[in-house]
Order: sequence, then C-alpha cells, then structure tokens
Amino acid sequence: MVNLRLLLVPAAALLLACAGCSGEAGPSGPPVAKFGPSVQDLTVKATALQADQCQTVAPATVFPECERYATEVVNFGNSVTSETAGSKQAAAIADAVTKMQAGVADYEKRQCGVGTQNPGVNNANPATNGPNAAPCAAALTTVRDQVDAIAKLLNQIS
Repeated sequence: MVNLRLLLVPAAALLLACAGCSGEAGPSGPPVAKFGPSVQDLTVKATALQADQCQTVAPATVFPECERYATEVVNFGNSVTSETAGSKQAAAIADAVTKMQAGVADYEKRQCGVGTQNPGVNNANPATNGPNAAPCAAALTTVRDQVDAIAKLLNQIS
C-alpha cells in the first residue's frame, strides 16, 4: 500500500509554488521610495500643532509645559523647508521657519520648560530661581505666530 502522505506533500508543495504565478500584469518597475512627508501631510501636522495647548492657551500660563511642542515645531520646520523648497512659497516659508526656530532657540536657552531652576538668565534678579514668564511667553509667542504663518503658506501650496 502506498503512503498517502508521501503523495500529498509533493502535490501540496507544487500547488503552493504555482499559487504565486498568474498572468496578471504586476508593477511596471521597482517601487518608488518617497522620503519625508508631503505638503498635504505637513498641512495636517500644522493643523495639529495649531490645536496644541501650547498654541491655544495663554503663553504666560502654558510656557512651562511646551518643551515637547518646541521639539515638534523644530522637526516640523525642517520637514516644511525641505518639502517646499521648489515651491513659489519657498522663500516665505524658509523665513518663517527661521523665525520659528529662533523662537525655539530662545525658549530653550532660557530653559523655559518644566522644572526649570535657572537663576538670572530670564530676569534681572539673579537671586530669583526659575524662568520669568515674560521672556518665555515672548519666545513661545514668536513660535506660535510662525506656526500660524507656515500653516497659511502651506494652504496656499496645497
């Protein structure tokens, strides 16, 4: 008597090997790799940044909680600059990104984030610990204004 398993295993293997064969036309070439977000993706990100509490709550109140936001807008700015380099809005976007990143640099230099113990850097009284709300709020306001400007420019492209 012939072992039925010995006959079925090669037949199953042959079926599996041929299962991928078909007469349908496949892709005409290798897949095109896309690096980075599209303008549409960046427009969605701009909208998300505009909805963040660091964009909507009074700057003098919210600035200690915006370290993550500051990092996000720097990354966003880098992506926007590279993705829109060939557009009609490229110069205006580059200018807004430069101003936004300068605001972030000021925010970080002043250590405006949570848990700051930074005597004398943010105010005239070196005996006072922690950031003074005025310069931190001003830095955050600069960032916020430029996020809005970039969002408007992106909407003109897409």
